Formats: sequence, structure tokens, C-alpha cells
Amino acid sequence: MKDRLPTADDVVLGTKADLDQVLGWLEREYEEDGEGFWCNRNLFPKALDDEDFYVIRQGGEAIAFQLGHYSPDIANVRKDKQRQGFGTALLNAAIARARRDNVNILDVECAPRTSLTFWEKHGFERYTDGPRIKARRILQREAELPSELPRVPIRIEFYPERVIYSRDEQVEPIAIQEVSGARLDDGAVILERRVICSDDTGRNNGDLVIKIEVDGEERYFGKAKYDDAEAAGVERDWKGGAFYLDVIEPLEG
Repeated sequence: MKDRLPTADDVVLGTKADLDQVLGWLEREYEEDGEGFWCNRNLFPKALDDEDFYVIRQGGEAIAFQLGHYSPDIANVRKDKQRQGFGTALLNAAIARARRDNVNILDVECAPRTSLTFWEKHGFERYTDGPRIKARRILQREAELPSELPRVPIRIEFYPERVIYSRDEQVEPIAIQEVSGARLDDGAVILERRVICSDDTGRNNGDLVIKIEVDGEERYFGKAKYDDAEAAGVERDWKGGAFYLDVIEPLEG
């Protein structure tokens, strides 16, 4: 690996020996400058047991690690190996696992705060104010629509829960996504790309509400977690904390 950039293929599940090596250099770095993740050492044994501990080895020694199967709870590269692509390789491996398992969103807390630059470089966007910086990347998925099928415009709006109960109050959508879709013979519509919204988008204001319009006609308007939403095509990504749609199903009958 010395003569090439590391890749996601270099990321492997860590062993007890890897854990001992990582804790060794974390302790040394903490003693040298008082920084790093040595203070989080109690999290490592459980991550190892849960197979949530990933490493990159060089010369038989673990020199970079991640705790967390998809979103990294902690990710770090040994100081003498930083800025050599190891952090990017760890992230790319996590993204590959997420895509393989149909996980749609990766969340990170930027610690130290200066790490936000790294995450932004890799497509994450900050979504919190205040001292704790959190960033998120939505893993988009495109679909190839059959050219022979008719196209229809799709508009999907996401709202806080109070939109259901308000009468006089004008409740603005949290987010709006407009996409094109291909209508099948049975009335179902395949979307040109996956429409994704984080479950916590509406959490501070109750459950997330979704409104689906197909060619200007309302297909569904209600809580995203309801069975009727599932019947309309809304799926839930529990691991990524999101709701998403690939297909809008036709109304029964």
C-alpha cells in the first residue's frame, strides 16, 4: 500500500490485536498533546464485539479505524499517516456498506470541529447550529426509466405534524422535491431518482407528514409512518433514519 493510495478495499473488520494497536497509539497521542479519542476508549470493546470496528493496516499494523457500521461514530487516522487518503478510504467503505444494505443517510458529529472541512469535501452538509456540529450526506440513487413509457411530473412535499391539525395556520413545507416519473400500464410510477427525507426532519414537531402529487393530482397526504403511506409507495429505512420512495403505487380500485 505504500506505493498507492488506499481504497475502500483496504478496510477490514478489526481484531483484538488491531484494537490493542489502536488504543496504544491513541494513548501515546493523548499523552503528547492532550488530544484525540483516548477518552472514548471504553467504546472500543463493544464495537469490536458488535463487528462495528473497522481498520486499515499498513505493514501489519492498524493505522486508521472507524467505529460504526455505516455512519462513523468515531473515525481517526494515526497522526503520522494523516493526509494520505486513509480517512477517505474509511468513508468510501462505509458508503459502500450503506449502499449495499439500502441505507440512505449518513450522519456525523464533527469532533474536532475543524473536521467539518473533511466531511464537506466528501458531500456532507452541516444541519445544526450551536457548538455541536453535525453533518449529513444523503446517498442518492438514480433509476434508468424505460424510454417508451410516458413521463409524468411528481411533486413530493414534507411537513411537520401540525399541518394535519391546523385549520387557519399556513404551514410551510419543510422540503419539496420535484422529479419526473415513468407511468406503467397499471398506473404505478417509477421515479427517475429516489426521493429521501430524514425521519428526524419532523421529529421536533411530531411525526413527519408527506404529500404526494402525481401529475397535479394528490395521491397521499398524511403521516409517513402510516400503512396508507406504505401502500402509496413510501418505504422506511430504519438503519439510516429516513423515509424514501422509488415507486408511487396506484390507488387500489
